[in-house]
Amino acid sequence: MRPALTAILGEPAMIRGTWARRRIIVFVVLGIAAYVLAILATMPASVIVKSAPWRTGVTGTVWNGEFGVAGGTRIEWRMAPLRSLTSLAFAADFKGSGPDTDLTGRILIHPGGRTVLDNVSGSANASLLRALQPGLPFTCDMAMQVELKRVAIGGGSQVIDGTLASDPGACRPKARGPASAVPALILTAEHIGNGSRIRLAPMTQRRKLLMDATLAEDGTLDIGLTPDGSATLPFTGLPAGVRIKGQM
Repeated sequence: MRPALTAILGEPAMIRGTWARRRIIVFVVLGIAAYVLAILATMPASVIVKSAPWRTGVTGTVWNGEFGVAGGTRIEWRMAPLRSLTSLAFAADFKGSGPDTDLTGRILIHPGGRTVLDNVSGSANASLLRALQPGLPFTCDMAMQVELKRVAIGGGSQVIDGTLASDPGACRPKARGPASAVPALILTAEHIGNGSRIRLAPMTQRRKLLMDATLAEDGTLDIGLTPDGSATLPFTGLPAGVRIKGQM
């Protein structure tokens, strides 16, 4: 329809109906989003953070909550609603604080169990390793500097990319056995091709390989301990030269 006629007769009914339906859809979507966010603002944090032996309590709501890690560290999060909507997952900014710990980062938790950590940096106590891998057969007491670009586990393409640098400390087996003194270490992980390459070495002798591992995108983990690694890390309980394959 020509502009002059449109000005006189107005928009055709079909166009007016289309715009009306679009406005209704937008209002419905906004209403549903507001309703969901209102529920999350009051839903207890224990809905997404389940109890575990290494946790010391869960408080707050899904929107803004916190939990403790054995050793005195507290992890607090605040939901990021826009990232949650665009990623169709629970997204939040988090902060860790406590002894030897001042850590920040972002997290995505997908309905299927996939968890993604991004831009995690700062200092942390090694007790936080239990939060990432509760199944580790040992515990450690040492301070670490953390720079993780991305960690993705549990479904989809699994990735580890970043570094962990530790101060001298001590580790002991969970089952039984004495504590072992551990020198300052550096763990580097780099995602290359279809997998993540992981190396552990003494901070002062970075060419002295203690452990190497590969994490495939399907979650297959292949870990190897060198003779130097077996001597330096006796608390792992692994013999020199052994390779272990498993699933993250």
